[in-house]
Amino acid sequence: MDKKQKRFAALIDEYSPMLYAQIRSMLLNHEDADDVLQNTFMKAWINLDKFNENAAMKTWIFRIAVNESLMHLRRRQSKNNRLGITVNNDLAQNSRHAVMPDHDPAKLLEQALTVLTEKQRLIFGLRYYNNLPYKEISEITKQKVGTLKATYHQATAKIEQYVKQYE
Repeated sequence: MDKKQKRFAALIDEYSPMLYAQIRSMLLNHEDADDVLQNTFMKAWINLDKFNENAAMKTWIFRIAVNESLMHLRRRQSKNNRLGITVNNDLAQNSRHAVMPDHDPAKLLEQALTVLTEKQRLIFGLRYYNNLPYKEISEITKQKVGTLKATYHQATAKIEQYVKQYE
């Protein structure tokens, strides 16, 4: 294995679980999350030689994953528009859970994510699932820390409200 291959293998080992959790929190679909994770690593491989050693690897790879997730959501919305599908919420296909939620806490949380906006899911995933500090989230999303805190607070309030109705 050459240096680039070793570095890439270490990148996959270290970040795969965190990136998957982040992508899944945004897309809420295992198959889509797997596809986007694969695309994330393909982009990372292609651009690994261009990576600035002074930057944080974690921030760089998360930025790729977030961008790939957002692109996937836009493509899905565009496809729905072309097909004439009216979707009030980009997660309407997952709304089947809204009628009969699962009472397993992890599944209930996943179902609660359907009530969040795309931006709220992004911030919630980075903070809750990956336990990233707001400063890192700010570097990944290019948003101010105050905005991130407010968005996270709104997301957690919506999730709490969703969960309470099934307690």
